[in-house]
Amino acid sequence: MKITAERTRPPLVYQARVNAAPDVVFDAFFREPRRWLCREASMDPQVGGRMRLCWPDGCCEGQFVQYEPNSVARFSWRMQGDNLPETMVVVRTEAAGPNQTALELEHYGFGVGPDWDGLYVGAARAWAGYLKNLRAVLETGVDLREADE
Repeated sequence: MKITAERTRPPLVYQARVNAAPDVVFDAFFREPRRWLCREASMDPQVGGRMRLCWPDGCCEGQFVQYEPNSVARFSWRMQGDNLPETMVVVRTEAAGPNQTALELEHYGFGVGPDWDGLYVGAARAWAGYLKNLRAVLETGVDLREADE
């Protein structure tokens, strides 16, 4: 009998500097996601708390497994109606100078194979665009999203 190890894709990792204090960046993620990420949101930011983020084409649901305000949060991520196992997202913030934050987002747990391809590529594109929008909203007050995003 051949035993095969479960394979996963490399994590998606994004790093950015944002011209805003760490508490402002962290609050944008977990208290004001409608400003830059999604159209509807409900969050209970604490360990065990649930979250739900919605866009015109679907919703994501998850649960916080780590929550340290203004520092790090880790939560599960699954698109509603998706039969694939949940993935995990980690958001880290730390001061990088006066009124500046070093932000890191890691999304991991993606499997390998055709069922995962669309989710992996979609997540990579989405995070790149939404993190760019986070910077625009916090630094200039301009929301770069289209009406249907």
